[in-house]
Amino acid sequence: MATPTLTPRLHLLQAELSTKSATVTPWYWGLRTLIKYRSPKNWKDPNFLGPRVFDKVLIGLLIMTLYLGKGDNYAENNLMNIASVLFIMVVLPAYGAASYVPALVVERALFVRERNDGLYYTVTYLLSKIGDELLVAALTSCGMTAFVFFGVQLRGEWVCFWIGYYISLSVGIVLAYFIAAISPNLDVANALLPLYVTSLIFFIGFLFRLTNIPPWWYWYSFIAFPKYTWGALMANQFGEEDPTFSGTTFLRYYGLETVDKWRYCGYGALFFIFFFLATLTVMSLRSYQRR
Repeated sequence: MATPTLTPRLHLLQAELSTKSATVTPWYWGLRTLIKYRSPKNWKDPNFLGPRVFDKVLIGLLIMTLYLGKGDNYAENNLMNIASVLFIMVVLPAYGAASYVPALVVERALFVRERNDGLYYTVTYLLSKIGDELLVAALTSCGMTAFVFFGVQLRGEWVCFWIGYYISLSVGIVLAYFIAAISPNLDVANALLPLYVTSLIFFIGFLFRLTNIPPWWYWYSFIAFPKYTWGALMANQFGEEDPTFSGTTFLRYYGLETVDKWRYCGYGALFFIFFFLATLTVMSLRSYQRR
């Protein structure tokens, strides 16, 4: 008598198990789970916080004590010192992004296994990782830029100075993730990242003025994200008072006299979106498995 009622249930169970579509935890639930359990663990781990906090604090202290009080001195022989501080503030986050590369490479096997098991989508994992990084970066950069800005006695708005630095740092983080995603191993990633960043510093406009760049290389300046954050910091510093320099004004000397600092911050933020989507695309399409 039990067989007629049991058979339909077996057929139903067999149909559910034989489905060809994968079952994945909803993205919002997976993101909530990762933030609830893994994020606090990262934020309490000295190995996670060390490369993301202490290096920036130490470099910030070095910059502040080295250029102490020079940001308010508009003597012609001191203007280059001010510009160099602003240049360093957008270049160092890009180079410092090397400390973020292992975050993806080391966890690659874990990511592949958990993604294949349907625990989360690729976008869920990437949003969780980027969220962890951006929160720590926001808090660290807020304090670091404050004592640099007021210690060096820079002019303009501290908020713009912080946002310019934070955008550079955020783009550097997601750039490191992109390099890690396309690289087969950590050695390749650590070689590619500084190579690419080094190529960018020639097109920021400080080491080599944009007006002097050969026309066949000028296009590269448009895709150099530190160019926009440095331009924003320069406009923030000298926008209200553009001092005389080398027969012209300082901003005009660098071709920045028409720069809107907030617009340039927006341009820099667009690179974050681009590298995030590029990283997501690579991680979604690449299997990372060898047989």
